[in-house]
Amino acid sequence: MTGGLVGRTGRWLRRHLLGLFGVLGLIAMVLSLIGTYQHFAATPETFTWANVVFFASTLFLADGTMFEGGGQFPPALEVARFLAPLATAVGVADAVSTLFAHRFERFRARHARRHVVVCGSGPTASALVDKLVGSNRVVLVAQDAGQEYPDAERPPNLLRINGDPVERIVLQGAGIARADVVYSCLGDTASNLAVTLTARGVVRGGRTRYRRTADARVDNPLRCLAQVGDLSLLPHLRARRIGLENDPGFRLDFFAIEVLGAHALLNSNAPAWARPNRAPDLPARPPHLVVLGMSGLGLALVMELARRWRDSSAPGDPLLRIVVSGRDASGHAAAMRSREPALAQVELLAHDSASGELPTGLILAQDGPGEPPEFVYVCHRDEEEALLRGLEVLRAVGATGLGERRTRIVVRTGRQRSFEDVFGSRNPPVDEDPLPPLDDSGLLDSVQGGLRFFAVNDQALPLDPGANDLIERFAQIIHEKYLAKERAGGAAMGSRRSLRPWEELDHDLQASNRAQAIGYSDVLRRRNWMLVPLGEHDPEFSFTADEVDQLAREEHLRWWRERESRGVRYGPLELDGSDPRHPSLVDWENLSRDDRLRSEAVVLNMPAILAAAGLGIVRMTPRPPDPIA
Repeated sequence: MTGGLVGRTGRWLRRHLLGLFGVLGLIAMVLSLIGTYQHFAATPETFTWANVVFFASTLFLADGTMFEGGGQFPPALEVARFLAPLATAVGVADAVSTLFAHRFERFRARHARRHVVVCGSGPTASALVDKLVGSNRVVLVAQDAGQEYPDAERPPNLLRINGDPVERIVLQGAGIARADVVYSCLGDTASNLAVTLTARGVVRGGRTRYRRTADARVDNPLRCLAQVGDLSLLPHLRARRIGLENDPGFRLDFFAIEVLGAHALLNSNAPAWARPNRAPDLPARPPHLVVLGMSGLGLALVMELARRWRDSSAPGDPLLRIVVSGRDASGHAAAMRSREPALAQVELLAHDSASGELPTGLILAQDGPGEPPEFVYVCHRDEEEALLRGLEVLRAVGATGLGERRTRIVVRTGRQRSFEDVFGSRNPPVDEDPLPPLDDSGLLDSVQGGLRFFAVNDQALPLDPGANDLIERFAQIIHEKYLAKERAGGAAMGSRRSLRPWEELDHDLQASNRAQAIGYSDVLRRRNWMLVPLGEHDPEFSFTADEVDQLAREEHLRWWRERESRGVRYGPLELDGSDPRHPSLVDWENLSRDDRLRSEAVVLNMPAILAAAGLGIVRMTPRPPDPIA
């Protein structure tokens, strides 16, 4: 409590030194003149106005000439002799802070540790900074970082570096070699890729006191997340990165704010069938859904709805009907079908509209005449256009058809949550209360919670680097499949160190699963295979018997080397892990049948694990695999 008070007081003083100097200086000057006048007036032979002004001014320099004789002095002069030097000290402190504050800020950024680096300016970068700065040290790198967060508005945990984050020297000045996470949020994908390339170069070329930075960060890699402007690029870039995931100390992934927004939007505004606590009496065919606006958020929302319907529906269930409307909606619908297999279980009705409007008949279209949709998601990029279309839908559905268990309209907004504040609470009144209390938090009626607003950047960020990290995701899926196989074979949870949930798994075993996921890139490279985004009509990949046998041998050798690099030796397994030994550190020919089956299971699980990220393996021109070094 005391430390926080001191910190707040210090920040207040730094921001108000100039004003404090002015107030103290004015008071000290007035008291100095009054006191000096009274002092010299007592001895008329020494009194001149020149002496009064001169000796009053010398008080600001802590000059004690006037007090050398001692004796009694006027009260005003006694106060001024201390207040004037204090004012001078405040003025000097203000000048020094002005001259050296930015240099000291750059020094702190260069020597920061375990911090977050955000590159770029704009809505996404600002939202990330605002979300992260409360609990992390954040370094903002942008050419207009000082304008984005002026001195008077800079949060305490934020450090600013003015410069182009593509330049190596600029990123080094942000302490990137010791950072935990780097978010690149520049305006185009090419610039963000250039930032990640520079960041990797810093990690590869840097050195700690005793070894290279890349080697020192093997177990704590620098996570770099690059924003992608075009949704269709996201799976392709991920596929290319996983195919070359061989950088120790560096982890790269990509994100699109629209994809994160679609996840967050459905987490808070999910149809009844997609909720964790779904009711058991849901209709066989769910009410249809409407998506207005073919923005990036609209496209990502349609694909996310399709995936959730695929995961929650049972074989034989009817198709989910989704009505989409926007500029070239039919073209967007065809493109989505070609790259999202889950849309095979969706009846996608597209309506081309240059203005983004949707006829009332399509809004209400369903099996029965005039049956309204469960949700209307308004995803136009322009905030005012989105509000207009949302209010038009409200008029078409009617106020009585809105609210919980009826139609709900969700309107996309930007970072400002002004519309949500204006329309007040989304909570509906209690049915049993004939006169619900007035909600005076808003200016306009939200129609019993039927009209809602979703601020994309505010609610989609910050993204969790671990949750967004494909290698981390693959590692967890690998472990889940291992647990399922071992439990199916009769093994009990907790009977071995490896038979624990991921959250309770020892650090070295988590790292072993990550190493297995990273090893996918070597498998693909040696065999001239390639990862591609899965499409609706892509055939399912399967290994041949010879490939399974050879890959299982290679996987066992990779696992053996990884275990030895962590100090594990051959010997009987110790349940408590006090002596790192393992009986399976032997040649393939001497391996037990169960251990061989485990290696084969690792190989056979590979296509399914990659498919969890929407990726599939494609064989390129045939060639024999490269030998293992």
